[in-house]
Amino acid sequence: MAPHSELDPKRDEVERLLRQAHIEKMRGQSEQARATLQQALELMPDAPDVWELLGDYRREVGDWKGAHEAYQKAHELAPENPHIERKFAEAVLMLSRQQEQYQMWERALEGKDSADATLLPRNPGLAFLLSMLMPGVGQLYNGQWVKGGVLIALWVLGWVVFMLTPGGSDFVYNLLAYLVNPTRVRGGISSFQVMLALLLFLVWVYAIIDAPLSAAARNRRI
Repeated sequence: MAPHSELDPKRDEVERLLRQAHIEKMRGQSEQARATLQQALELMPDAPDVWELLGDYRREVGDWKGAHEAYQKAHELAPENPHIERKFAEAVLMLSRQQEQYQMWERALEGKDSADATLLPRNPGLAFLLSMLMPGVGQLYNGQWVKGGVLIALWVLGWVVFMLTPGGSDFVYNLLAYLVNPTRVRGGISSFQVMLALLLFLVWVYAIIDAPLSAAARNRRI
């Protein structure tokens, strides 16, 4: 009988402190709310609802590590409570994501893992500009090494073939003249050169369209 009568006043005081902490938290009085919760814990350190509210407070201020510790303690005291179990699981998931992201950035900044560097966010606008300057460079910026290498190889090989074909040095002039005024073409332009120019143009267009789209898709995956 004595333990029961001794427990009730403590429980009443804890519930009062919990209500007070809730009001202080709603008013934005963070320090007061934390101090009130600490008083409740000192009265009843084995009260799962106190630890749960402490976890809620820490989660709201972005302290997921502190929230994880509080929810874990509440879950140990009341493992059958589904609400506490759900909050504990959320804290575990969020904390693991934060740790993985931190480790990824740390490895990338230190240059320890070049593969992880490709998982860093990419700027679609920069990828577009790089591809405009030269097809494939935007893909390399996105970490698409094979695709970027193939596009660069096609672009360079195409221009090398142009320079090796008869009249290749006059191709740029002939191409511009052909597009603006065909009568000004110097020495004619072969059908092979037209096909090669079309191929290079398609490679260039594909590169400048693909690079920003691939950068945006990578950012969504991250």
